[in-house]
Amino acid sequence: MKLLFLTIAIVFLSGFVLPGSLYDYSFTSITGTAHSLNEYQGKKIFIAVLPASQTAEDSAYLYRIDSVAEANAGQVAVITVPSYEDGYTDDTVAALPQWYQSMLSSSVIITQGMYTHKASDTLQNPLFSWLTNTSLNNHFDEEVGGPGEMYFINEQGELHGVFGPESKWSNKVLNRMFQ
Repeated sequence: MKLLFLTIAIVFLSGFVLPGSLYDYSFTSITGTAHSLNEYQGKKIFIAVLPASQTAEDSAYLYRIDSVAEANAGQVAVITVPSYEDGYTDDTVAALPQWYQSMLSSSVIITQGMYTHKASDTLQNPLFSWLTNTSLNNHFDEEVGGPGEMYFINEQGELHGVFGPESKWSNKVLNRMFQ
């Protein structure tokens, strides 16, 4: 009887999936290298959605990301993501990576294109599902606002802050995120 009860309990509980850790997710870099976020345990992680246009404003945004990476080298992993919903397409897949790489130092990781928005439903990349759903990250439940969206994860793998594309960067705010 105990064995039957235990078996039923295990089958019943196995139907429930507990929210995973950020470190359970992975991505592929723009060069085709697979990375597990587990590689960055104990480090702060800064994830930014990249623009698909090549304007002066977008170049300035990339320069600022690169500056953050250089100023915090060794303590912060900077991961940037081209978003299919925000203009990254199969037609731009050849030109945009070259532009990104010309603007960002080698310390900035550029991923392959991802579906980042909740509105993409089942196409949304699992990492972005974790970043945008409080049931998974235990803190924030917001749609990706587009290029310029930034996510700050602390050393414990907790989503510490989200800045929308309209947010103004300041050294004071960035220093607080990276302290």
